[in-house]
Amino acid sequence: MQMIFTLVTTLKDSAELLVSERQNAKQALVEVEAQKVAEEENRKFQGEAVTRESFLKWREEFRAELAEEKRRKEEAELDDKKKSAKKEEKKLTGKELWQQGLAGKGDIEDEGEDALEGMDKLKIGSTA
Repeated sequence: MQMIFTLVTTLKDSAELLVSERQNAKQALVEVEAQKVAEEENRKFQGEAVTRESFLKWREEFRAELAEEKRRKEEAELDDKKKSAKKEEKKLTGKELWQQGLAGKGDIEDEGEDALEGMDKLKIGSTA
């Protein structure tokens, strides 16, 4: 009986050790996968090292981009000015209106027509 107890205890310990080793192996695999994912995530934040050559190249591209943007903006403003100049009619000055005979004609004609209409309706009579 003692021999059987020793065998059962040894088998039980071996089985527990085997199960715990398998669990540890699975846990290690999960940790390795998590570490790989974390490394991939951290690579996104790692850029290339800045050297004098790479900086000069970037600066030239950046300045060219700014110049292109400025040129586009100036062209757009110029186009807007051209469009607005076409839309706006040139207003004549007072002297130009007088020289062309346009000054005051519209007002005089309107008053004359209204005055004639009013005369037709006017009744003259004595109130004494």
